[in-house]
Amino acid sequence: MPFGLTYAEFVIGIGLSMLYGPADLAPQSQQNSVSIGTAVQSWDEAWTENFVTFTHRSDGVVWGKFTPIYAVGLSNQGTSFVSAGLGRPLAILGIKVMPFTGPALYFDNRNNDIVQFRTGFDITQSLGDNLALSAGFYHISNAQANAPSADIDVAHLGLTLRF
Repeated sequence: MPFGLTYAEFVIGIGLSMLYGPADLAPQSQQNSVSIGTAVQSWDEAWTENFVTFTHRSDGVVWGKFTPIYAVGLSNQGTSFVSAGLGRPLAILGIKVMPFTGPALYFDNRNNDIVQFRTGFDITQSLGDNLALSAGFYHISNAQANAPSADIDVAHLGLTLRF
């Protein structure tokens, strides 16, 4: 995994930031984003599998602080996923950050488990009232050491439209 972290450390960091991070108290609006990213199993092998990801962030709130997040992704190698999870909008040093996690249905041709988990974060910078530039990272895995797993990391860049 990039960043020198184990998968468990990454998930714990995302989870703790969602529970205890400095929340963005601004009202949330629905957001749709399209991003293009590359699988980065190791940084020197990037660009071998590229993903297009569509993400929808609802304006609803679950359990008082979490935002529902839905995503669909497709790679140039036929890998695809559908995910529904929760995120939490945070403001860290004036930067909008959205850590998220949730289950994903994952499809590839390598006999991996279909049920996986998608965990990651998005960082956005506003370009206007309804448009923002986004960048982020997510990891897809079944969280099991003894079963075939997607075990894929994707770094991405995209545009977010708010309405």
